[in-house]
Amino acid sequence: MLLPRFSVAAEQLPALRAAVAEAKAVASTRKIALDGASDAIAAANLQSHLEELAAAAGVEIGSSEGRAPENRGAYRRIGLRLAVSGEYESVVKLLSAIETAAPPLIIANLQLHGALRPRAEPSTASIDAAFEVFGFRRIDTSVAAKQ
Repeated sequence: MLLPRFSVAAEQLPALRAAVAEAKAVASTRKIALDGASDAIAAANLQSHLEELAAAAGVEIGSSEGRAPENRGAYRRIGLRLAVSGEYESVVKLLSAIETAAPPLIIANLQLHGALRPRAEPSTASIDAAFEVFGFRRIDTSVAAKQ
């Protein structure tokens, strides 16, 4: 009764090992942390990346404010608070781009403000949004010892 199951498992083992090796290779090439040797450089890189995403979505960044970095295990959480404005569809496009960005970014404290216009199309209505975006940078062991 167990012998057929063990035979099937033994036949599947090489394919499973190959799948694990492929998954490890893909994971090692995926960018998971912000670039930057310091918090300030990582925050500047994050701001530049967000400006590119906003321009591509057709959204105007009204203001950008740095958030205090925090230790999170082997990483530092780097954040910005943004105030943006644009058409509803464009703001949604920006939020989607941030959610799917590499390295992974986190949106928090999202606030949306819009004027109700009975005759305006919902997709062309202007909207203001404020939110925080966080990313993570690896802590250098040499830098972490100094902090």
